[in-house]
Amino acid sequence: MTELEPITPREALELYIEDIDGDLSPNSVRAKRYQLSKFAEWCEGEDTDKPRVENLNEITGRDFTRFKNWRGEDISKVTLRTNLSALRSFMRFCVTVDAVDPVIPEKLNVPDLDHGENHNEDHMSGEEAEGIREYLSTFEYASMDHVLFVLQWTTGLRMGGLHSLDVGDFDRENGAFDVVHRPDQGTRLKNREDGERVVTLDATVTEVVADYVDVQRVAVEDDYGREPLFSSKYGRMSKQNLNKRVYRFTTPCYTNHGCPADKDPLECEHTGSYDNYVQCPHNQRPHAIRAGSITYWLRNDAPKKAVGDRVNASMKTLDRHYDERSEEEKAEQRREFFEDG
Repeated sequence: MTELEPITPREALELYIEDIDGDLSPNSVRAKRYQLSKFAEWCEGEDTDKPRVENLNEITGRDFTRFKNWRGEDISKVTLRTNLSALRSFMRFCVTVDAVDPVIPEKLNVPDLDHGENHNEDHMSGEEAEGIREYLSTFEYASMDHVLFVLQWTTGLRMGGLHSLDVGDFDRENGAFDVVHRPDQGTRLKNREDGERVVTLDATVTEVVADYVDVQRVAVEDDYGREPLFSSKYGRMSKQNLNKRVYRFTTPCYTNHGCPADKDPLECEHTGSYDNYVQCPHNQRPHAIRAGSITYWLRNDAPKKAVGDRVNASMKTLDRHYDERSEEEKAEQRREFFEDG
């Protein structure tokens, strides 16, 4: 039997993050670090007088149960399952570096989900979206962030679709964008040619985009001679940097909506730079904007087929991952539809 080598939970976590960095996307690495840092904090006993687990060699099945009960007090069952799945993967890594016994990962009980629970709970609400939109339209009108947010919220475009947009795709006269798959020119859509479509814009969004293109946009071409909508002095803005912008303007304190942890923004470690905002536990992922947008339109009686066509998602995908309406909401909307008819 291999002799275990003493290591603290925090040291093992840093070793794991170093191992997966480069194999996973930056956002995935960030998510893993956040999820597993909660386990490290619990082991270190930040809410107690002394550490619970100082040497990972000594972790037991009982420790996992205690952590699960502790963590489950603050998060949903879906999130808890995600956290525990990440922890089990981490424990399997720990086996390979002689930090825990090979039987340890299987002592971690990951809860099953009931039918209908396995969906993404990360949805931006209409109220949150309106707050961000009001702030950006007032203080950062026609900026890149303003355009990035209003386009994602009103069209439901994935980040890949937003990244692919060119100035030439914008039809300001008719208020629309052509969304095009151009893999040979550096931009791709998730569903390739099947993701190509025209998305329409309302008059307000059209005006914001036009003002951004005319005044604020950095006038450059990318490596393929295209004029990217979201540009920097180096060419097309990368998806990673667009994501960082989303993390920043969805951080509550950035848009003057207060801090859920009651921290002073001037002293908080999660403010100041883009990378700091990325680490804030209270911001939202770009996908949350798309998911919230879809739910918003469904709750406001937009036909599901029309929503699916607009955001390039099947009815099955909408039902499983995006539709946050309760069965009571759906029934009431059906009642109103048929009574009006």
